[in-house]
Amino acid sequence: MKSQDEVLSSYLAIKGGLSETTYRAFSGWDLSVSVAENLQQLKETNSVGASSAGWLKQFIRVLKQRYDLSGPDRPLIELVQQGWHIDDWRPIQLWHMSRSDELLRVFLTEWLFDLNEQGIVVITSETVIDHLKTLVRRRLETIHAWKDNTYQRVASGLLKTAAEFQLMRGRVHREFAAYRLPEKSFMYLLYALMEREQNTRRMIEATDWRLFLMKPREVEEELLRLHQYGKLHFERAGSLQELTLPCNDPGAFARSAAT
Repeated sequence: MKSQDEVLSSYLAIKGGLSETTYRAFSGWDLSVSVAENLQQLKETNSVGASSAGWLKQFIRVLKQRYDLSGPDRPLIELVQQGWHIDDWRPIQLWHMSRSDELLRVFLTEWLFDLNEQGIVVITSETVIDHLKTLVRRRLETIHAWKDNTYQRVASGLLKTAAEFQLMRGRVHREFAAYRLPEKSFMYLLYALMEREQNTRRMIEATDWRLFLMKPREVEEELLRLHQYGKLHFERAGSLQELTLPCNDPGAFARSAAT
């Protein structure tokens, strides 16, 4: 069982998404051997092109802390090796990251989503620090669980992650970007969330969509668009919704969508 301090991981927030490096690591991953063997191979060969042994060690630590690559996060490797472009793969990475990183999930699906709903345009590190102090006080019962420098680095890291996943733009003063979830990514998440929720309404209302600043109404609109193009079957009659997908599960869709 993880402690609250481990769940609110300042280390992962500071390191950011590392999407391109992770994508390269998974490109050379050997699914026939263990995770430990793959990490050892990565350490020995530096196949991701790390600038130093120290940086590579930190990257491997992030992989070990962020993902369960022999379990629920294994599809991230499979998608890369099936030829998914990084732009389609990156949103799936964010979804997987958020499932094991409560700090990131709360930042994106609660705080950042709410600010976007309120029409806030510009967000600074100072604003994020105020949010973090409230969160840490609530979860860890004191703001002094982190040093002032940690708050600054975590705030910068979270904003950098939001920009890395194209939810925001800018460097010093971050602004919301007009983000649109790629169709391929959207479809994969439909399968994953339907498999989990087993109900169309619960899937549409899942807070997971907030990772991409999407409201239930926008999820429905995308479903209707894809229905119109014959890529799925979606019916809506008042409060009743029914979704039928062409494949049996996320893995089958991933294979069918491989390029």
